[in-house]
Amino acid sequence: MKLEVPGFKAAAVAADIRGKGDGRLDLGLVFAGDGASVAAVFTTNAVAAPPVAICRERVADGTARAILVNSGNANCMTLSQGREDALKLSGRIAGLLGVSEDDVLPCSTGVIGQRLPVGRMIDALEPLVDGLSPDGIGSFSMAILTTDTGPKRSSREISLDGGTVRVVGVAKGAGMIAPDMATMLCYILTDGAVDPGNLRDILVPAVDRSFNAITIDGDMSTNDTVILMASGKGPEVREASDLKLFAEAVSQVCEELADMIVADGEGATKVVTVRVSGAVHDDDARRAARSIAESLLVKTALAAADPNWGRIAAAAGYSGAVINPGRIALSIGDVTVLEDGEILGGYDESEAVKVMKRDRYGIGITIGDGPGTATIKTCDLTEEYVRINCEYRT
Repeated sequence: MKLEVPGFKAAAVAADIRGKGDGRLDLGLVFAGDGASVAAVFTTNAVAAPPVAICRERVADGTARAILVNSGNANCMTLSQGREDALKLSGRIAGLLGVSEDDVLPCSTGVIGQRLPVGRMIDALEPLVDGLSPDGIGSFSMAILTTDTGPKRSSREISLDGGTVRVVGVAKGAGMIAPDMATMLCYILTDGAVDPGNLRDILVPAVDRSFNAITIDGDMSTNDTVILMASGKGPEVREASDLKLFAEAVSQVCEELADMIVADGEGATKVVTVRVSGAVHDDDARRAARSIAESLLVKTALAAADPNWGRIAAAAGYSGAVINPGRIALSIGDVTVLEDGEILGGYDESEAVKVMKRDRYGIGITIGDGPGTATIKTCDLTEEYVRINCEYRT
């Protein structure tokens, strides 16, 4: 996959942030030498990490020059010292790049409650800058990983009257994933000339349809960040028809990366799409879909390929959504289980088991006669999830 985007360079180094001396890439940098317009979306967690607060402040003017990211340490619940550490690092990298400190967006992901190893990170900044190159996005995508089994990358190209515009996205995330917004870091770069207002108008709905519509374990992170930067080195994206094509490309990149996150969920073996219909409105549908998608009993049934539909109906029932039990219809893949609240005559459970042994399938449930619909992607919950998270800090 071609990851280069005109106007951007990137690099990654091993700064030994985890203190294991294993040479793992854990510090990444993206640099727009001539600047870029920017929009971003952040976690709604009240315990947001200091880098998130700094990014919120710095994207407010709609421009940025660099993104500095570390994995292995979330720099969260580190109070004023955590903010000082993030400011110190962004200040040092700004000096090396010759840009304003306010144009550097610091991001962190990893263990909560530990101070950054600032000394080791500062030592790594000069080699990081020296390594900047147009094809450095691949290494950068490796440096942001935590429990991910591999990098998550997506790209699109769109043809406009002024030429071709590239959209490239990289993301990390495998655990602590829930809507509002899903737990991850994501960076989307484009060479299109797009003003910050249009970037934000395009990014917010794209995130709602993608990262806000997945769940792995129902836990919301403290560091979730999605940043969209446009270097302006490519064609201008201003006309309504061009903006529509660009928005579709950004949305497709977000949706592809979100799907990769679910598929790479800690211990996950299956991706299941939960579709709710018949709700009184979309919010109610999302409430029911999220309840089903995050139910531990449902997720363990998914792991066992056990069509225990009662758990699905129960999760919808306690979701708080308005439910008409007599109108519930439920299907697993193409196997209809319930209609009008009753088992369908001729229902063959063995056929549902076959569906649930697939890597991917859908569960559909109608909860009434309303117009509301929602879709959330989830995964199964296996013993491997427990093992990974028992060993996360050891």
